[in-house]
Amino acid sequence: MKYLNPFKISVMAIALSLFAACTPTSRKLEVHYLKEGKLCSENISLDFIDKDGKIRSPYIDTLKFSYLDSLSYPNMDPDHDKRYTTPGALDFSKKIVPYSPEYYSTYAAYNIIKVIEYYNRLFDNKIDFNTQKEYKTVEVSIGDASLLTSPKNFIFFKNSNASPSLFAHEIGHRAFWYLEDSLGIKFKGLSVVHMGLLEYFTVSFNNSPVVGEDFLPVKLIRNAALLYKYPIDSSLMIRNTLRLVEESYPEEVRNPQSNISKYLTACYAAYSDSILDIVYDNHRGGMVLASTLWRIREQLGQGKTDKLVAQTILNLNTYLDEREEFYQSPEKPWQDKIGWYDVFYGLMQKDKELFEGKDIQIIKDEFARTGYPIDIVNQN
Repeated sequence: MKYLNPFKISVMAIALSLFAACTPTSRKLEVHYLKEGKLCSENISLDFIDKDGKIRSPYIDTLKFSYLDSLSYPNMDPDHDKRYTTPGALDFSKKIVPYSPEYYSTYAAYNIIKVIEYYNRLFDNKIDFNTQKEYKTVEVSIGDASLLTSPKNFIFFKNSNASPSLFAHEIGHRAFWYLEDSLGIKFKGLSVVHMGLLEYFTVSFNNSPVVGEDFLPVKLIRNAALLYKYPIDSSLMIRNTLRLVEESYPEEVRNPQSNISKYLTACYAAYSDSILDIVYDNHRGGMVLASTLWRIREQLGQGKTDKLVAQTILNLNTYLDEREEFYQSPEKPWQDKIGWYDVFYGLMQKDKELFEGKDIQIIKDEFARTGYPIDIVNQN
């Protein structure tokens, strides 16, 4: 039997104790958020930021905080607002107080990094978020118009518990802009197919079908667990969405100087009556496809479904070019633009390639359950 030298053991113990004393303890922050109506808590690591506020992440350079005072729409374009804010200082040298500027800023930065890493894994690092330099400064505000959050400026209601779906959705926009603009996937704009795929990843990242808790009004919260049917009905038109906004903010609507009122005025100025009644709200309309994919995920699991959907997206242009082989409808398909049938066909082809076609029947069943006319697609 070999005996250990007690002197060596004592030296080793002293060295380990000194190492432990010198190793900084990882800082944590308890954050709160709503998930399917329940208030959840999580201890998140603050290793990405030091006490001087310096960010240790390749995806974020700077954190800025402000209080939202008002919005305006100089060109009456609801997608391009001008924001008037009062800057607020961030002090990370002290303990972070819940619902403080530091609290919301770190909560935002943590989730932004987490979502970007999720998309990097999904798409094999093919999405280069760092080319979108204008988003490397993260702006966080407290104000009364959280539904107008954008990928560049995250707005929180005071003392709110916004769902992580907020960040998954907004970073999803950045990911899909890159897929279209840099990788050339032919979505041709923010279509309901584009949004349906984006929102699938929103709910998958958050491991919950509900999108928008505590940053959207209740009537505009989206739920992929509901059965959205195809063809898309009038309840998902832009006019109905604006009506739901008005019903959600009755006091603000009565005040023409409120941020919500000014937003609605810009919407009605930008969209003619005819457009309001024939154009779908792409965010709500996208739930038709997102809910279909969510049901597939419930049966196949996150890892398998995420891979299947991501790899299908990367090959959508190929499937679009193969329409003559699989598209059997007398109606003309969208020209040079990804349609639901390209996604459906692509999912089956990818399942054959990746999983020996074991899940094709589930894919068919769920698309048919939604109401997609899958018979127009050659399923061999």
